[in-house]
Amino acid sequence: MTAICGIWHPDGRPGAADACARMQRALAIYGSGRTGHWDGGEIAFGIGLARLLPEDVYDRQPLTGGGGRFRLLADVRLDNRPELAERLCLPAAEARLMADADLVRAAWETWQVGALDHLIGDFAIAVWDAERRQLHLARDFLGQRPLFYHHGRGVFAFASMAKGLHALPDLPKAPDLDTLRDYLALAPQRGPGSFFAHVSRVEPGSLVTLHADGRLERRDWYDWHLDGDLRLPSDAAYVEAFRATFDRAVTDRLRATGPVASHLSGGLDSSAVTAAAAGMLAERGQGLTAYTHVPLSGVELEEPRNRFGNEWPLAQTVARAYPNITHVAADAPNRMMGGDLDAHFHYFEYPTLNLCNMVWAREIAQLAGRGRQKVLLTAGMGNMTISQSGLERPAELFRAGHFLTWFKETLALTRTGHSLAGAFVGRTFVTFLPGRMVNLLRTLRRRQAWELSEFSALRREVMDSEAFRARMRALNYDHSFRPWPSMRAKARFVLRRSDLGGHEQKGHLAAFGIDPRDPTCDRRLVELVHAMPSSMFLRNGQTKWIYHQAFADRVPAEIRAERRKGYQAADWAERFRWAAPHLEAQLASAAAHPAVSGLMRTEEMLSAMKSGMPQGVPDGKVTRKYRLNILRGLSVGHFVTKMDNRNSS
Repeated sequence: MTAICGIWHPDGRPGAADACARMQRALAIYGSGRTGHWDGGEIAFGIGLARLLPEDVYDRQPLTGGGGRFRLLADVRLDNRPELAERLCLPAAEARLMADADLVRAAWETWQVGALDHLIGDFAIAVWDAERRQLHLARDFLGQRPLFYHHGRGVFAFASMAKGLHALPDLPKAPDLDTLRDYLALAPQRGPGSFFAHVSRVEPGSLVTLHADGRLERRDWYDWHLDGDLRLPSDAAYVEAFRATFDRAVTDRLRATGPVASHLSGGLDSSAVTAAAAGMLAERGQGLTAYTHVPLSGVELEEPRNRFGNEWPLAQTVARAYPNITHVAADAPNRMMGGDLDAHFHYFEYPTLNLCNMVWAREIAQLAGRGRQKVLLTAGMGNMTISQSGLERPAELFRAGHFLTWFKETLALTRTGHSLAGAFVGRTFVTFLPGRMVNLLRTLRRRQAWELSEFSALRREVMDSEAFRARMRALNYDHSFRPWPSMRAKARFVLRRSDLGGHEQKGHLAAFGIDPRDPTCDRRLVELVHAMPSSMFLRNGQTKWIYHQAFADRVPAEIRAERRKGYQAADWAERFRWAAPHLEAQLASAAAHPAVSGLMRTEEMLSAMKSGMPQGVPDGKVTRKYRLNILRGLSVGHFVTKMDNRNSS
């Protein structure tokens, strides 16, 4: 993994190298195994490499290509090295001695901007075209590598993380309050805005090009709206393609310079990833360390309807099935909720909305780092790829006019535990209703209505403002979370909803020395799954049909039969009470900042903290007030105050 940066004076002024060196020093925590720079007078590039791939020993960035026409930087892990080398007509023996960045350079020399569609993996790249005097910046389709830029008068700078840009003396540190407002509303991140004022981000799947005359072009190189329809001759062919593509995604993420670990919950996705990785590593005579969060001992757990709070027993069934797995419980007894906020700001550079999960997630990362593991396999996008439920299929069938098939499939859902109203009304007809009507039906059924104020700490006048309403309309964001009418539409929305994967990758590298990798968001897997017919996911009332067909011999029956979902951080209430004095002090400090108090209902939050959280297992109302409103608001408030030059680290 590489920390990249650069600066260009389009007016031709020299002296870019000094500013680039400042940026490079600020980014050193993200890559100091090898440093390199290039001084082109008006433009300069810098890199800091963290060696995580075997081929990184050949990395000599910044690279020159096209007979001197191109200069290239790439923060990249390529997952299609053999196929790419073949397309480029590179001999296998030569390709083996090339770093991933060398293959990117060869691809750019061959196809230029068209090279992006040939790159499978996580990447952020920068290319200077001296002939056309253009600077190109691009990221992979899901943005698993971050890249930020600042376009000022007479200067254009870019860096892997914002702290590289903040090393420039003329760029003030300040939060972008509009972005934080949208973030607190759980709205999708769209547009170039970042959490930092005066700092833009290259959006996932997009290309940013700066011309010498100062023009800035932004366009998507990846088209999310090209819906292919995969037609294979049999169910067996679909299952085989699904399993083979998934296995390739896991295999490619095992390429590392050291041991591999995985996060293993009691759910379907991490179980499939861990089982596949364990089987592959066993063939190499290697082991896998699997980390599972377990709640604090002796604590009453919050377990909402259809959820379970302790995932250790189910995770153990996977670990026992693979002798090369070393299973480690992570209960984080000494890690205080909210105690890592300063470190999180420094390394990850974004405000987390889930301080409860940060407790165990950071504990697992720290354990993996201490164990000298280099890679931590995750499965965060599995719900939108390998374990999609298919519950959107009835709405798809009805809208397509396949009424008999719709009736049979919907009736089958009632035989597998779904209520009659939920199957016939909730899964089909509710998708035609506006959000307000959906919430009214939830209220009539004595279910929780998804009002924005229930899960967001935003001030009511902010939520009621015309600017906010216009922004939500522009994003086509319906916070009633009504059922989706299409599997593909839902998956596209969720996969593209936030741009935090790159922050997480860089933060884990700097703080713990590990590289999180998620096979379930592999581009080949995403495209395959989204081209499959919905009958592969819901059939005769069975959800996740293809998952069960593909992994029946790998994932224990106990996990595949569990209908409930794991509820992460089910011990959060006890941890909250323990940390309450610290959390209240942090909240009071943040509330004193005018930007924070103008954005959020700080008076209500402070009043609730002073009153104290009720004893016992929290009900839904308490959870929404303390876990959702207060902790999310506290995290964003802390971020805002840290961005203040008087308080920043």
